Amino acid sequence: MAFSKRSDKPRSRRLGGKGMQRILILACIFGVGAFGILFAKLWQLQVVQHETLEKKAISQQTREVSSTANRGTIYDTNGAILAISGSVQNVILSPRDILARVEVDETDEFGNPRSQTVIEADREQKIQATYDLIADGMSEILGIDRSNVLVRLQKTNSAYEVLAKKVEDDIADQVRAFIEENDLQGFIYLTDDSKRYYPYSTTASQVIGFVNGENEGSYGLEALYNTELSGEDGRTIFAKNASGKEVPSAYSSYSDAINGYNVHTTIDSTIQMLCEKTVEEGIRKFDVTNGAFCIVMNPKTAEVLAMVSYPDFDLNDPSAVVDVTEAAKLNKMKKNGAVTEEELADAISQAQFKQWSNKCLNTSYEPGSTFKPIVVAAALEEGVVCEDDTFSCSGVVNVAGWNIRCSARRGHGTQNLRKAVMNSCNPALINIGQRLGAEKFYEYWENFGFTDTTGIELPGEQKSVFWDKEEFVSPAGIASLATASFGQRFTTTPIQLITALSACINGGHLMEPYVVQSVTDTQGNVVSYHEPTEVRQVISQETSDQVRSFMESVVSGRNGTGKNAYVSGYRIGGKTGSSQTLDSEDHIIVSFLGFAPADDPEIIVLLAYDWPQPAAPGQNTTASGVYISGGNMAAPMAGSLIADILDYLGHQKTNTTTGTNGVSVPRLSGKTLAEAQTALSGLGLNCRTSGEGDVVTDQSPNPGSSVPKGSTVVLYMGTEKPGETVAMPDLSGQTYEEAKTTMEGLGLYLELGDSGTEGKVFSQTVEPGVLLDVGTAVEVKFSDNTDEAAAIGQSDFWKKLLGGAD
Repeated sequence: MAFSKRSDKPRSRRLGGKGMQRILILACIFGVGAFGILFAKLWQLQVVQHETLEKKAISQQTREVSSTANRGTIYDTNGAILAISGSVQNVILSPRDILARVEVDETDEFGNPRSQTVIEADREQKIQATYDLIADGMSEILGIDRSNVLVRLQKTNSAYEVLAKKVEDDIADQVRAFIEENDLQGFIYLTDDSKRYYPYSTTASQVIGFVNGENEGSYGLEALYNTELSGEDGRTIFAKNASGKEVPSAYSSYSDAINGYNVHTTIDSTIQMLCEKTVEEGIRKFDVTNGAFCIVMNPKTAEVLAMVSYPDFDLNDPSAVVDVTEAAKLNKMKKNGAVTEEELADAISQAQFKQWSNKCLNTSYEPGSTFKPIVVAAALEEGVVCEDDTFSCSGVVNVAGWNIRCSARRGHGTQNLRKAVMNSCNPALINIGQRLGAEKFYEYWENFGFTDTTGIELPGEQKSVFWDKEEFVSPAGIASLATASFGQRFTTTPIQLITALSACINGGHLMEPYVVQSVTDTQGNVVSYHEPTEVRQVISQETSDQVRSFMESVVSGRNGTGKNAYVSGYRIGGKTGSSQTLDSEDHIIVSFLGFAPADDPEIIVLLAYDWPQPAAPGQNTTASGVYISGGNMAAPMAGSLIADILDYLGHQKTNTTTGTNGVSVPRLSGKTLAEAQTALSGLGLNCRTSGEGDVVTDQSPNPGSSVPKGSTVVLYMGTEKPGETVAMPDLSGQTYEEAKTTMEGLGLYLELGDSGTEGKVFSQTVEPGVLLDVGTAVEVKFSDNTDEAAAIGQSDFWKKLLGGAD
C-alpha cells in the first residue's frame, strides 16, 4: 500500500499565492465599494444638492435686509411740497432664530448629565418664556394684539414675520431699547422703509392721488407716474454669528437704494386752496347735495393751476370717508341691525369711490348756457352772423312742433348779437344754430375737441356724449340741433368744456391741458419737460376778440346774466349756466365760466354746484331765499374767487369805483359843521351831530366807507366816538331797504359791494354774532334773480327733453 508524502511547509505558506490574491481582490472590492458609496454621497452633497445646501448655509449664517428707495417728491408750481416720503422702520420677527438659538444646560448643578426629557422640557419652557416676553413687549409698544404676535412666533420656519410696517422714529426707538434690554438681537430687528406724507391733507387730493401699503401709486399722479417716482430698492447682506450679531464676512454685500424722480406740477397750492374754500362755502350757502367742481387754467398754455372735486378726501388716510353727509349715512347703517356686513361694505366702497372720483374728468354733465359762446364763435367764424344782426324773442319758439321757452317768459324783444349773449337768450341761440347748420355745427364740435379726450395726464378722463353724426345732421335731428345750440341734451366733462372755451378767448388756439410741468432727478436735472402743446387753430384771432368782448359784457353789463360776478376794479368776462338733469325735476347744476383780465386773459375759471336744494319740491329758491340759477349762485362766488386770484397774482385794479349806488364817505375831521354838511350834501348823504364843538373831531362811518346814497353820517363835534359794541345781525334774504333799516337800527352801516342794491342779501363780510364798534360799515352784496325762469316748472318737453336755461 502506498502513502502520499506529507509536506513539511506551514499552512500559511501553502495558501500563499492564491489566498493572498483572493484577499487582495476582496479588499479591493470592498474598498472600491466603500469609496463608491462615499463618492456617491459626496457627489450628491457637492453637486446634486450644492445649491440647496449653499442657500441653507447662507440663510443660517447671513441675513438679507432690503432698503426701500425714497419715493420721489411731488411739488406744486412754486416748489411747495404736495407729497413726500419720510424714513420709517418695519419691525420684523425671526421665529426660526429663536428656536435655533435658545440654549439650555445639559448637566445639573453637580455636573451630572440631565435626561433628554428634562432637557427638552427646560428648552420648551425657555422658548415659551421668550415668546411671552416678546408678545408682551411688542403688543405694548406697537399697539397690536398679543395673540397676533404669538401666532407669528409659531411660524418657526420663517425668519421674516412683519409685526408692524412704517413705524415712526419714536416707536422704532422703543423697539430698539426693548431688544437691547432683553438681549433679543436677531430675534427682532428693524428694516428701513419709507412712508408717504401729504402735508396739505385734502388739497388737490384727486389730482395727487395716493399710494398703497406697498408704497406703489394707486391713484392720480401717484399711479400715473409710479415708475418715475418709485426708484429702485437697495439690498444689504451681512453675516451673523450665533447670537445673531453682524460680523465681517465675504458673504457681505451692499447695494444702495436709488431714490425716485421728482414730479413738478402746475398746481398752485394757494390758488387751489382759494378754490376749495369757494367750493365749500357755496355748498354750505346753497345746501348743495351732490358735490361741486372747480378748475382754474391759464387759457394761453392750458396749464391747470387748480382742480377741485368735492367731496374730497384726506390723502394721509384715503379710506376714511370725510364728507359729513356720507359719513352720517354710514354711521346710521352701522347702527341698523337689519343691514348686513356685505351691504355695509358695499356702501363704504361706494362712498370711497365717490370721494376718490375726480368730477372734473370723470363726470359728464349737460353744460347748459356755458356752451353758448362756442356756438356763437363758430357762427361768427363762418360769417353766418355778425354783431349788428338782430334777433327777435317773444319768450317761446316752436321747433318741430315743440314749444321751447326762453328764460325771459315775456321775451327779450328785439336784440342784437351782443345783447342776445348778455341775455343768454335761447331762441336767439337756436336761430344762430340753425344759421350755422347741423353739418357745420358738428364740424366745430369736432374741431373744438369734443369727439376725443383732452389728453390731460390724469387717469379716468371720460369722453363727451353727443348724437351720432348721421342722426344729428339728418332732417329728424332738427330738435337736437336746437337743444345743442343752448347746451342741453348732450354731456361733456368740465375739463373738456374749459379747454374748448379757452380756445374761444385765447386767440382761437385749442391747447392740450396738463398738470405736470417737469420731472427731475435727485440732483435737480430735468428728465422731461412739458411744453405747451397746440392741438389746432379753431377760430381766428378776430373771432376770438369778438367772443371775449361779448362775454365781458355778460358780466359788466347792467342786465347781463353774469352781472353778479362783477368786481369793481377788475375786467371779468364770463357766462352763466343752469342745466336741469333728467333724473329729477329739481336736480339742477348751476355753473359759471369766467376769465380775467378780459382784454388779455391769464386765468379762466369753471365753477359748478351740483343740485342746490329748493325750499320745497318744485320751488325755484332755496330755504334762504336764493334763486336757483348759475347767475345767482355760481356767478358771485366765481367773481369773488377770480378777484382773489388776481390779487394773489399781483394784478392792480383798473379803477376804484364803489358800487352802482354807493358813495365813498369823505374824511371830515377838522372841518366845521357847515363845511361837513356841504361835503355830505353834495354826495347825497345826510348827517346828524353829537356834541356841541365847533369842528368835527370824529365821524361814523369811517372815511372811505362805501355807503348807499341817503345814508346818515354821524358827526362828533368836540366829543369822542363812543366805544359801544353791538352784535352783527344776520342779513340773509333781506332786501336792500330791510338790511339798511336793520343795520342803522343798531348804529351800523351798509357798505355796498359791487352788486348794487337790487335783489336780496347774498353775502356779508362779517359773520352774524361778531361784535362790532357802533358806526362800523360792513360790506354787503345783493343778488337779484337774473333768470326769470330756470328749468323748474317748464313744459313736458322742457322737463323731459330740453332741461333748463339761465
